[in-house]
Amino acid sequence: MNQYFYYEGNTQQGPVSLEVLVTKITPETDVWTQGMTDWAKAKDVPEVSAALSKTTGSAAEPPRQEAPVITVQTQNSGRSAYDSPDFQNLLIWAIVSTFLCCNITGVVGIVMDLKAEIEWVKGNKEKAWDKYKTAKMWIIIGAAAMVVFYILYFAVLQSVFVNNFPEFR
Repeated sequence: MNQYFYYEGNTQQGPVSLEVLVTKITPETDVWTQGMTDWAKAKDVPEVSAALSKTTGSAAEPPRQEAPVITVQTQNSGRSAYDSPDFQNLLIWAIVSTFLCCNITGVVGIVMDLKAEIEWVKGNKEKAWDKYKTAKMWIIIGAAAMVVFYILYFAVLQSVFVNNFPEFR
């Protein structure tokens, strides 16, 4: 009695008997047994093909079916939110705000800008606009906080230098 080997995905399986083999494979599965020079499709090996044809009508194993292919299309054909003349890319401003001063407001601006882009691509225009406005608000708050921070910083720095170092007067 021949022992057979077969591939399940990328993994070689076996040895198994012909009876076990036909319960584990399809006609397109690569199989090999002693006496063969190379791997072959199960449908091209006479004894395996005959055994497969006998088992296709049995109730032991239902015929295998290919998984259905699902395709998803976006409502706006993949156009970016920034293709709209009213949308402006706020990402660069959010990044500048994050690095120059206000980490929290900058990160919130980045996240909201990216969420606006995602909603736009999904076709949820109203949600996209809401997230865009929120991102813009946080970026403006961050920019204003940055200006106030640097004004206070230099004012304090000026007073420290003037009071402690008379040569700077």
